[in-house]
Amino acid sequence: MNTKPLPIDYLKLHLIVVILGFTAILGRLTEVSTLGVVFFRTFLAATGMWAVAQFQKKSLKISLAQAWPLLGVGAIMSFHWICFFGSARASTVAVSLVTFSTTSFFTSIIEPFVRKTKISWVEVILGVLVVMGMYFVFTFEGKYIVGILIGLVGALLSTVFSVINGQFAQKYDAQTVTFYEMVGAFGAMWIYIPIIIFALPNEHFQLIPTNYDWLWIGILGLVCTVYPYNEMMHLLKKISAFTLNLAINMEPIYGIIMAYFIFGESEKMTSGFYIGGILILLSVVLHPFLKKK
Repeated sequence: MNTKPLPIDYLKLHLIVVILGFTAILGRLTEVSTLGVVFFRTFLAATGMWAVAQFQKKSLKISLAQAWPLLGVGAIMSFHWICFFGSARASTVAVSLVTFSTTSFFTSIIEPFVRKTKISWVEVILGVLVVMGMYFVFTFEGKYIVGILIGLVGALLSTVFSVINGQFAQKYDAQTVTFYEMVGAFGAMWIYIPIIIFALPNEHFQLIPTNYDWLWIGILGLVCTVYPYNEMMHLLKKISAFTLNLAINMEPIYGIIMAYFIFGESEKMTSGFYIGGILILLSVVLHPFLKKK
C-alpha cells in the first residue's frame, strides 16, 4: 500500500458500511423490478459522477485501452447488484445481507492470487468462520434457498471487482475509475435485461419506476452509490480488499436493524439465522487481534 490508513479512514469506512446497509432496503421499497432498479441506479450513478467532475472542472479522459478494463469491471458490478437485490426479493433483506458477508471468505482466497502474495491463514480461518455461519443460515432458513444462492453468487462477484479495483486504485484516479465502471455497469444492463427477460418468460418485469420509486432510486443511485464507491477507491490505496470486505461484513447489522423497523415481522428470522449471523460478524471482531498477533 502507498500509505498507512489513518483513524479518519476507518471512520469513513464505517460510514460507507452504514450507507451500504441501507441499499437493500431501498431496493425492496421500490415497486419496480430488480432489473429496473439496477438500470436506473447505474444511469444515475454515471450521470452523478460526470456532474461532480464537471463541477470540479476535472477531466475524466483516458485512452480506450485504459477504459475497456474499467468498463468490464462495471459489467461485473451491475450483475452483482442484480444478484444482491434479487436475493432480497427472493428471500428477505436480512438473508441477502448475511449471504453478502461471505465476500471475506472469497477474498481471502482470490486476492493473494491476483496480488501474487502468500495466502494469509488468518484470513482463511476467518473466512472459514464465515462459512460456518453460512451453514447455520442454510440449515435454519432452507425456505430461502433460492435467495441464498443468488446472494452467494452476488458475493463472489463483489469479491472479484473489489480485488481488481485494488489494482486499479494504484494506477488511476478514484473518480475516473468509478465513472467508467458506472458507465460500464449501465451499458451492460442493456445486454442483461433482454437476456434475463427472454430466459424467464413467465416472470413479470416492471422496468419503469412510478411515484415514490423515483425518490428511492434517486437516493440509491446518487447518495448510496456515487459517494461510497468513489470513497472505497480512495481507501483501497491504503487498505487491502480483504480488510475492506471484512469491514463491510458489518453491513448486515445495520441493514437488519433498519429493515426490521421498516418492514416489521417479515424480517424476523429463526434463532439459527442469528447464530450464523453472529459467527460471520465475529470474524470482523477477531480480524484485528489475529492479524496483530
